[in-house]
Parts: sequence; C-alpha cells; structure tokens
Amino acid sequence: MKIFIPEKYQYMPSKKIFLARAGARYKNIVNDEKLMEIVNKIYLLGISSVSPVVYWDKFNKTSIPEGAIPEKFLEYNNFLICVSTLGTQFDATIEEISETSTTEAMLLDAWGSEALEALNDNFQHRYLQSIPIKTTMRFSPGYGDLNIIVNKTYVELLGISEKIKVNDFGLMVPRKTTTFIAGIID
Repeated sequence: MKIFIPEKYQYMPSKKIFLARAGARYKNIVNDEKLMEIVNKIYLLGISSVSPVVYWDKFNKTSIPEGAIPEKFLEYNNFLICVSTLGTQFDATIEEISETSTTEAMLLDAWGSEALEALNDNFQHRYLQSIPIKTTMRFSPGYGDLNIIVNKTYVELLGISEKIKVNDFGLMVPRKTTTFIAGIID
C-alpha cells in the first residue's frame, strides 16, 4: 500500500462548485456580503479541519476477488485501487457545527464532498502522471454493476481496515471517504 498526502491546493474545491453542490448559485451569493462571510468562514474551516490522504496500490486481476471489478474493466489485467479520505476530524467538525447551525453544517458537508472530488481528480490526473501510470476513468462501488459492499473489499485489499471502517452496508467512516478502481492501461 502506498500513501499520497496532498498539498492544500490539491484538494481545495472551487467556491462556485461547492456552493452548487449545496444547492446555491454563486452569482446570487457573491453580492450578498453576509452570505459571503459565512461561505468564506466555512471554506477556511474546511481547510483547517481535514487531514486528506489517498491510500493506493496496483493490483493484478488475479488478486482481486470476483465481483470487485466492474464489467466494463474486465479487459484490463492490472488495476489501481484507491481509498481517499478527509479524515475523522472533518466528521467531528461537521457534527460540532451542526449543533449551532444546520446551514453551516450543510455548507461544510458540501465543501467536503467537493474537496474529496478535487483530491481524487488531482491524484489521478496529476500525481499518477508523475509516476507515470495511465489509467481509465475511475469507477466507484455503488455505481453500475459494482455493489457498494465492494468498499470493504478495497479497504481490505489495501490493508487499512484499522484506518477506514466499512459497515455491512458498505458505508464508510470517516464519512468523507471514497474508494475507486481504475484499469491500468499498459
């Protein structure tokens, strides 16, 4: 298992994008001084409360259990499997802020979702190019023919069960954690 710890710029989401995830239009908020103050506060809180990391490794098809590779990737022989997380402190910060403001907690949750997406994008498109590894698009359990329970398989394959908990339904703790598989293009 290998570990990628990003720089801040590698997981910072666009304000416009994170607000869209929260259901708000940036152009409607940008001119509202009070709302922008809240948005900026949440953005900085997000940055200060995460410990982002990507756990990853390359696997041969024969070492991956049946059902853990999406059908569209069966033509590949080698795979990249990753688990990325923003860490447990981020979950605690969302819980803490939800006690005083549901709106701020919702905004922070949206920020976290987009930060995790930015982390995955930067890991796959920038970091892997420096190695270099060429991959297919990412595919996460819970989509298409890949059952969400496969999250547990990926966590176990990477040997990080003590860091990332997966319940019997495939949901993970910390909450802002994703897994994905990508075919390695040889």
